[in-house]
Amino acid sequence: MGGWMSQDQYAAPATTFNKAVSPAIAIYSPIQIAFGTFLGGPVGLIYFLWKNFVALEKYTYARRCLILGAALIAALWLLLPFLPEKTSGMPFAIAYVITARHIAETYQLTKPAIAEDPRYSFRSNWNVVVAGVLCLVGSVVLIVGPILALYMFGIVK
Repeated sequence: MGGWMSQDQYAAPATTFNKAVSPAIAIYSPIQIAFGTFLGGPVGLIYFLWKNFVALEKYTYARRCLILGAALIAALWLLLPFLPEKTSGMPFAIAYVITARHIAETYQLTKPAIAEDPRYSFRSNWNVVVAGVLCLVGSVVLIVGPILALYMFGIVK
């Protein structure tokens, strides 16, 4: 039996509306990562890169990012107490931003690559600002807190 009777007359018509569309994976662009790192300091550097590596399912890089980030914070604990008091933090901030953007463009996706690939979408700039401010709080707690403790206990003068 051919013709119109061979089709299920109660089935929904075949359209593109019936196909499930998976939502795009939200990614931070290299500029967003650089800005979030500028706001959030070393914790921002670690967080924004780690978040993209996880979203891109590059778990080895994500783990490496956390390990190297912990080493960076430990290095800052050792270095900062011995810098002169008048030392500007701007060279550190510039180094974080340049490093973050370079890693994002080299090991993650460029802005045009995110824009052209339908699997990905950009994260909101508001998300970058809020996460950056939270990372700033984390940077202060993780870096300034232990250094203040060293001063309080008289280990560093």
